[in-house]
Amino acid sequence: MKKNKSKKKFTLRIVLSYLILIGLAVISGIFILSEIKSYIATDTSGENDVKFIKTGSLLTQLYEAESLSKLALQTKTKENFTAYAKKIDVVSAEIDSLKEVVASEYQVKLLDSVQKLLKLKTYNNEELRRLKLKSEANSSLDIALAKFNTMELSLGKITPKSIAPNIDELSPKAKSVIEKLTIILNDNVPKETHSPQKIDSIINASRNLLNEAKEKDALTQRALAEKEQEINQNDLDLSQQLRSIVSAFEQEIIATTHTDNLKKQEILKRSTRLASGAAILAFLTVGIFTFLITRDYWRVQTYRQNLEEEKKFSESLLKSREQLISTVSHDLRTPLNTITGYSELMENTGLTGKQIGYLKNVKSAATYVDNLVNDLLDFSKLEAGKLKIENIPFLLPDLIQETAQNLEEFYKNKPIELQIVIDKKLHKTLIGDPFRIRQILTNLISNAYKFTQDGFIKVVATVTIENNAVYKTRIQVIDSGIGIEKEKQEHIFKEFAQADDSTEKKYGGYGLGLTISKKLTELLQGTINLKSDKDQGSTFTFTIPLKLSESQITSSEKKEINFKENRITLLIIDDDIAMRKLLQEVCENSNINTISYADFNAIGLKEKLNYDAVLTDIQMPTINGFEVLEKLKSGVYQHYTKQPILAMTGRKDLETSAYLAAGFNTILQKPFAKNQFLECLAALFPELAKEDNSKGKEVHLSNSTLFDLKTITSFLDDSNEGLKDLIDTFLRDTVDNLEILDNAVITKDSASLNATSHKMLAMFRQLEAKDSIAILETFEKLKDGAISDKELKMKYQQLKNNIIALTLALKADKTINPDYTG
Repeated sequence: MKKNKSKKKFTLRIVLSYLILIGLAVISGIFILSEIKSYIATDTSGENDVKFIKTGSLLTQLYEAESLSKLALQTKTKENFTAYAKKIDVVSAEIDSLKEVVASEYQVKLLDSVQKLLKLKTYNNEELRRLKLKSEANSSLDIALAKFNTMELSLGKITPKSIAPNIDELSPKAKSVIEKLTIILNDNVPKETHSPQKIDSIINASRNLLNEAKEKDALTQRALAEKEQEINQNDLDLSQQLRSIVSAFEQEIIATTHTDNLKKQEILKRSTRLASGAAILAFLTVGIFTFLITRDYWRVQTYRQNLEEEKKFSESLLKSREQLISTVSHDLRTPLNTITGYSELMENTGLTGKQIGYLKNVKSAATYVDNLVNDLLDFSKLEAGKLKIENIPFLLPDLIQETAQNLEEFYKNKPIELQIVIDKKLHKTLIGDPFRIRQILTNLISNAYKFTQDGFIKVVATVTIENNAVYKTRIQVIDSGIGIEKEKQEHIFKEFAQADDSTEKKYGGYGLGLTISKKLTELLQGTINLKSDKDQGSTFTFTIPLKLSESQITSSEKKEINFKENRITLLIIDDDIAMRKLLQEVCENSNINTISYADFNAIGLKEKLNYDAVLTDIQMPTINGFEVLEKLKSGVYQHYTKQPILAMTGRKDLETSAYLAAGFNTILQKPFAKNQFLECLAALFPELAKEDNSKGKEVHLSNSTLFDLKTITSFLDDSNEGLKDLIDTFLRDTVDNLEILDNAVITKDSASLNATSHKMLAMFRQLEAKDSIAILETFEKLKDGAISDKELKMKYQQLKNNIIALTLALKADKTINPDYTG
């Protein structure tokens, strides 16, 4: 008790120390995580980078806009002014995108100011362009005046400009002399039909008008120049303001970035201090705990030494118990054998009824003690881990049948129906420990009999999973007995335990059977469980893995039927070559003579044939079995003298009574096994049949899912030659039949399709080639137009593919071709 308290105290201390460490780690983690979140929150380097990039881009766009503005004013073309306006739109969009990444309200206001100034600049540039266009209009007046001067010359009027083109550059005195000369020349010009005075007056009047307009426009030009100078000054002021605002914005971003960096540095310093403090505290805590745990380590060592001593003591007790059970069991067996032996001798000494009753009680008690001794020995070996598992070939169906039927005989006085259901896949040689499987089955089935007064007991064996030649086999023992309550089910697999205290008194038993069954199942790498309800019966299920055996063993239960040599002759009529060959093989091995025909019409009316029975197929291309029966019984065939006629068929649409009513002695439904065939003949000739009690022949099995050799090999002897020869005949015949089917599909010959499919079905059924059988059965009964040509061709192609796969599987099978290497 003291040790347990110390152990609990030590465990509690360790758990507490770990909890404190975990708590410290969690608290430190929370604080550090909060600092990290703060750091991340203030880490705006990425955002600032974006701001810097966008600000730089904005400055570049502004400089480009300035360049476009100057170019537009110099060239005064509408295209350049349009390009300038588009660039302003781009700059405005750039400012809008910059607004999205700034957080300061002040920075947003600065950007709004930039957008407003840009709008003013655009307006000013448009005004300058308009003024420039007006200035261009004024220059047209000078062009008009020059034209008038040219007109004077063409009309014979001499002007000072025509004498001295550079008169404007001469001195006033020179100008005066040239002007006087011009007047003298004009006075001496010859008179013409037109009046010079009249022309001169018109030109002078027009010139005067243009000069007046030019003088007025000069005033306007001065006003425009002043306006242009004012607008240019405004534009310069706007540009300066833009650069100032953008610079201020840039300085604002730099200041914000600097502030953020200062905050991050402070957070890093605080986090470093916190992490250092947590590390120091954790180091101190670990040191304290290390001291405490090291101090308690020696106590643990002491506990371990005590436990080892107790373990040795327990092992010695177990060994002593094992030796005791072994000694007692050995010592009990001798007197038990003596009691059982003398009891059996006494039964034959003419005892009275009462004495026989006493003797049965003695034998029953001896059997009970013997079983108890055996179970105690097994339990002791299982506990000590000394029970060894064997792996030998065996037939599971035989094992289940024998075990269940032996127990049925033992409990034959109870009105209980025994049902046995075994998966077809398990009818193969498996590798395992049949003795231990029988032991488990015996315990479960005897339990079912013990707790079932009437009703049924059902044993079901199935394969749940197939994996690499290993069958996960499930065996269920189901009864309609008293059942077990839910809360008591967990106790029944414990040693010396019963579901109820009254169970032992009422039903007997000592509570070791299920315990041994559970331990044996686990030793066989399996599982066992129970499903039951009170008064609703029970289902015990145990699942174990069993390997498929490469070597085959035979069932010892089956007895071969044979006949006296050369005493029976059988007339066989079948259009299928392979089927005839198979029947001839089995007849030869059973001392039966055969006469075979592919077509009944080939038999002559007066042909001398000696046979004792007729075996005919029902469906044949030229004549069916009922017609054969009718012709033989018509009396026209001299060789037929009322011998029995047997029918064999793959048809399922007729009952057995229909064949018997027609006159057949018996019917063999394809596929049929050798024993069925021989049993039918034995029933017709019982005086000539005999049972061969020698060891059963080897059963040929295959792991392929495309066919099964079990039925077909039952017809053959133990040599592989007969099987190989039969399969070769079948494959050659199948190639020929496929050609006929191919032609029938192309020509849509349903009669040929039906007949050939029926002919092929016999051997395919014997081989249990299920994939091909389904299609052949469809073709056997197919009528004209029943399915489309496309569907018919698809089914034929599927059949062809199935036969190719079957052919390859048959050739690769080691049972048929032992020397096959692929």
